[in-house]
Amino acid sequence: MEYQVSVNIAKPIDLITSEFVNKLTMPLWEKGLSRIEERKGTLFETGSEGFLVFSFEGQEMKMKVTVLDSHLPEEITIVYEVPGAYNKCRNLFQNQGKTTLWTMEVLFEFDQPNDYPLEAFINKTKTGMVLFQEYVEGL
Repeated sequence: MEYQVSVNIAKPIDLITSEFVNKLTMPLWEKGLSRIEERKGTLFETGSEGFLVFSFEGQEMKMKVTVLDSHLPEEITIVYEVPGAYNKCRNLFQNQGKTTLWTMEVLFEFDQPNDYPLEAFINKTKTGMVLFQEYVEGL
């Protein structure tokens, strides 16, 4: 399953991309994120690996994070993995003067057939992007 979502953010590209990979402030906009564990390298640099650890209703869920390529402030490609699902996100940031266009190219692969509609995935991605947008625009 592949799709693309874009959000225009009313802040400069350097601020947006530095906050996007800021491990200290990420829990302020990444819903449910309780901590970040680095496993290989410095997370969010090319070749780095780690885990995003989420807490929901007393349960913890670890999501493996691998950074395939980072050329910030223009682009970063990150793979997120949980059992049964592979999610590659290519994040593109385009300076548009007083705003920045953030486009996420998303690829999902599942071990088992997935019967959720594409629109549900698009809406979930857009919701997460808007949470980040609202956070960074409030700085």
